[in-house]
Amino acid sequence: MKNFAIKHPMLFAVIVLLMLEAIVLGALLISNLAGIPLLSLDLPMLLLNAIFAIILISVMRWWGETGFNAPLHWKNLHFLIIPLVLLIGPTLFFQPQLPSSDRIIVFIIVTLLIGFQEEAIFRGVLLRTFMSRGTMQAVLISAAMFAIIHVNSFLVGRDPMFVVSQIIASFLGAIGLGALRIRMNSIMPLILLHAFNDFVQFSATGGLEAGEVALYISILKIVLGGLIALYGLYLLRGYKEGTSTVEKKLSLFERNQI
Repeated sequence: MKNFAIKHPMLFAVIVLLMLEAIVLGALLISNLAGIPLLSLDLPMLLLNAIFAIILISVMRWWGETGFNAPLHWKNLHFLIIPLVLLIGPTLFFQPQLPSSDRIIVFIIVTLLIGFQEEAIFRGVLLRTFMSRGTMQAVLISAAMFAIIHVNSFLVGRDPMFVVSQIIASFLGAIGLGALRIRMNSIMPLILLHAFNDFVQFSATGGLEAGEVALYISILKIVLGGLIALYGLYLLRGYKEGTSTVEKKLSLFERNQI
């Protein structure tokens, strides 16, 4: 499978997206047939996505190459300061309240699962898959894939305007996250950043419930995503391709195939 992903990165990425889509469609089918609220299936869907990510990375033996490493290998952690301010700062203006004790555990589990499965698949597997095309293309293509998967929000009844802004903001934000993944040589800080950001947002909005969202929130998401994208491009500016651990391992793997 590793060889297939390297030789046919786009086809491999499409297959991964289809697998994720199958989980969502399966949940929708169960919801319609059994009359179960789709929101009640969020946790099972997240668990299935996480299991899929674990199996995929294990089969490909890409744990190290997708950024799952010990803290001693982490680099440039100060790069997280600006994303933390941009992602979490505006949310604090909504004065999020700490959830009740019974909900806080649910929020922690859900946000950690979201952070793990999205970062593992998109900033881990897919970013690694496209590294043969160069760092910038790998970041942009994996960001586009991340945006595409958010089209699923249309299926779960989210406000259409919000979904459009979410797709745009997801693409822009993923550029910054992809750049951070490369420059920090680890995916672990991104998982924690992602989870913490979602936890603060869920605390501010009261949970995962779908509904109409104010226009200014949609605009704010795009603006913040754009700033994070610019920050990511800045981090990659002048970055020498072939110097990262991911690229070194990729070159070694490709040489072994010759």
